[in-house]
Amino acid sequence: MIEDKEIENINAEIINYQDKLKRMQKKIPWGIFGGFVFSFLFPFIPGRRGRRPMIENWEYQNAVLFCAIIYIIIYPIGYIMGKNKAEKKLRELKLKKYLIEKER
Repeated sequence: MIEDKEIENINAEIINYQDKLKRMQKKIPWGIFGGFVFSFLFPFIPGRRGRRPMIENWEYQNAVLFCAIIYIIIYPIGYIMGKNKAEKKLRELKLKKYLIEKER
């Protein structure tokens, strides 16, 4: 009886993490669009108190290129880390389900 409840909970979590992985893939175009917008707007934003915006120190095209390169490096790293974390949790849940079913 308790095992059945556990298996149902694990199945619900497995479905949740599978949906999460699908949603992550669907968010990639929005991430690319966000990076595009970020690259063009970030040079105008001032830094810490009293610091001048990047646009005042660099030429606009260099500032945009710098921001785009930073985003191109950071976004895939964050995406891969999030995806690996979700896949790892999914594997753990499947193993847990298998072990519970094996004990029966």
